[in-house]
Amino acid sequence: MEIHDELMTPGCPQCAVKHLSAALYHVAKGAVRKDVFPDPYMTCVCTAYINLVEVRTGYHSHLWYAVGALVRAEEHMAPRMVGECVAREARLMLEQYGEEALIDALNCIREGTVPDHADWAAAHFDEARRELPAMADLMSIGDLIGSIERIREAYFDLPEATVAEGENTTQEEPVMATAKKKAVPAKGTKCACKGGKTACKGGKCKK
Repeated sequence: MEIHDELMTPGCPQCAVKHLSAALYHVAKGAVRKDVFPDPYMTCVCTAYINLVEVRTGYHSHLWYAVGALVRAEEHMAPRMVGECVAREARLMLEQYGEEALIDALNCIREGTVPDHADWAAAHFDEARRELPAMADLMSIGDLIGSIERIREAYFDLPEATVAEGENTTQEEPVMATAKKKAVPAKGTKCACKGGKTACKGGKCKK
C-alpha cells in the first residue's frame, strides 16, 4: 500500500471522518458524565498519542507534530506541576532517539496518564479540523454525526437511493472522491486529499 506522508495539506476527508467517528465513540462512552470537561493538558497528551499511533502506521511526518503537542502539554502543566511530567518524559525520549523510542513513548503516556473520554473526544475533534480545514467551520462536537454526513455529502460519491421500499438488496460500498463533489459554504478553497494526490493517505484514502 502506497503511503502519502504529508502533515500539512489542503485536507483529507476520510481522515477527518475517522477522527470525528473516534470523537463520537468517546462522547458516547462518556455520556454518563456530563460534568466532565476536557483538560488542556490531557487533550494535548491525547493528541500526541494519536499522532504517535499514526507514526507507527507509517506516517513519519507526524512524529515532530506529536512532540510539539507534548511541548504544549508541558506548558499547560507548568503552573501546577508537582514532580515529573509524563509529557516531558515522553518528549525527551523522542527528541533523543526519534522513532526508535516510539513504543517506549507510547507506553510512557499510556501508563503515566489517565485521560477521560472528554479529553480523547476533544483531541480527535481537533485532529479532524486539522485534517480538513476547508470544512472546519462546519464541524460541531455537539453534532458529530451531522458533521460526518456533511463531509461525506460534500466529498464522497454516494450511491443514489434507488431501492424500492421494502426491497431487500445489498449495495456496494461508496467510493470516495478526493475533491469536493459540490460546493459547500466552507472556506472557499477546493480541497484535495493530502496535497492534491489522487487518493488520501495510503492510496485508497484509508488511515
